[in-house]
Amino acid sequence: MSSPRAHPYGRSADDVRRRRRRTHRTRRMRITQLIIFSLLGITLLTIGAVALRELTEPVAEPGVIAPKTFGDAPAEVACPEPGAAPAAPAEIEVRVLNGTGRSGLAGSVSEELGARGFVTGETGNSNDAPQAATIVYGPDGYLSAMGLAAHVGEAELRLDDREGTGVDLLLGQGWTGIAEAAAAEAAMAEPVPAPEGCA
Repeated sequence: MSSPRAHPYGRSADDVRRRRRRTHRTRRMRITQLIIFSLLGITLLTIGAVALRELTEPVAEPGVIAPKTFGDAPAEVACPEPGAAPAAPAEIEVRVLNGTGRSGLAGSVSEELGARGFVTGETGNSNDAPQAATIVYGPDGYLSAMGLAAHVGEAELRLDDREGTGVDLLLGQGWTGIAEAAAAEAAMAEPVPAPEGCA
């Protein structure tokens, strides 16, 4: 005698129900996949159409390419007035940094500059002193740099993006000392040359 749960095609009612559920799940999954792929296709077509329109539209000013900048823009010095003199020592704050192996050099040079009227700050060391003397200044510190250069003698000037008029004096190999007072006074009386980029 056959079971009351038997199906006319030889499968139980439970098997039939399970098969129907699997069929429904498979159908829903396929519909979901179809919707997702359709949306992706529409999105890609939209992006492609926008990109094609951007490429084919004429520019407002043909032949003009906008300049591109990478990273921070380089610092630009504030141009002094024509005939400007170097800043006086009392107006210059200078920090001396030792890039040599001579112990105490920055401190002794700082004391010498202080005796000439410079406003001296804390001393320290530097691993970036390729010349015997390097003066580092900011966009507003050109006159201060030239005032210090008058007392240092031969020095490389280096511009960075620091604020204010304070300068650094980096001492490197070959440093022989600050200039004689008479030579420094003569240099202070001369107008400063225009820095690069200034008329």
